[in-house]
Amino acid sequence: MQLQEIGIVRNAYKNLTDIPRQGRMSEEVSEIEIHPDFADGLLKIEQNKYLIVLYWAHLAKRAILKTLPPASKEIHGVFASRSPGRPNPLSLCIVELIECNGSVLRVKGLDALDGSSVIDIKPYTKMDVIAEV
Repeated sequence: MQLQEIGIVRNAYKNLTDIPRQGRMSEEVSEIEIHPDFADGLLKIEQNKYLIVLYWAHLAKRAILKTLPPASKEIHGVFASRSPGRPNPLSLCIVELIECNGSVLRVKGLDALDGSSVIDIKPYTKMDVIAEV
């Protein structure tokens, strides 16, 4: 398996303690600098109000398999939590797209550290609730 960095995060979050628990809880504006080889992938991205950003949480602890989620009093496995510490620290955040200026996206609500590698970006659309049959 190989991942390619398509861009890099630029923002004020320099330390793990700077990051909000959930990106949606912050008004902080971040920039995602897309590398030149991938800039064509931004064509018409401004048609989306929200984006899903997948990034690598490069400072997360990778040996953790159990964690205590903030809203719980019981230990959970990392696969049953949103903990950044996990074997593969791939993180996902839904952000609001403020503007696209060339190969730079300005977004609000990203919970990634400055310098984090962006792995992928996808448009976010609300999905209809599927009723159980």
